[in-house]
Amino acid sequence: MEGLIYKVQPYKESSRLVFVYTPKGKHTLIAKGAQKLNDKTRVITQYLTHLSFKEKEGQTFYTLQNAKLLNEFSLIKNDYQKTKHAAVMLEIIDVLMLDHVDDDYIFHEVIDALNEHDIYVSSLSFALKMLKPLGYDINLSATGKKIKGVSIEKGGLVYENEPYSIDLDTKDAIFLLKLYVLPYNEHGIYEIDILKKIENFIKKYYQYHIHVTLKHLN
Repeated sequence: MEGLIYKVQPYKESSRLVFVYTPKGKHTLIAKGAQKLNDKTRVITQYLTHLSFKEKEGQTFYTLQNAKLLNEFSLIKNDYQKTKHAAVMLEIIDVLMLDHVDDDYIFHEVIDALNEHDIYVSSLSFALKMLKPLGYDINLSATGKKIKGVSIEKGGLVYENEPYSIDLDTKDAIFLLKLYVLPYNEHGIYEIDILKKIENFIKKYYQYHIHVTLKHLN
């Protein structure tokens, strides 16, 4: 079984509880002795680490065994801003991924996003892509009418003569659509001002529709 560590916490005197997201959902593993400086599992059981381990069928809480490092994402961890952007994705997994979602799809989405060079872009793209499996999809399918922009309240495109307030204008909506639809490896370079606008839009959208404030978004 492979998984991504989205949270860790000390457990008893020298161990750790390791919260792992897998293609089969969330697992909580006890890493015995992982708090000790010389323990071989200390590095492999850190936050934001992709690892493999021995699965216990039918259980979601058990002792970590046969742990192997797959990717420690050192390029992300060595950069504060990149770590902060990656934390947005792990926060979504921690807070919002419950029993009703397609864990296999979401797990591979987050791994793909973390492996991209521009983690800021991929984190925003991930946050947008997760709205559909969470049941709060943004309607960005045009009907042919003249578009004014995108509304958080409406949850999609706003057309001429509709009463909704605009949160992104038509120009910015194009970039929103790209981040929403394109695979992570097909994104180009975006202006920072555009990304900041979309980041603010995402934060407000999650607050309005899901009643969750993503603390790692500005």
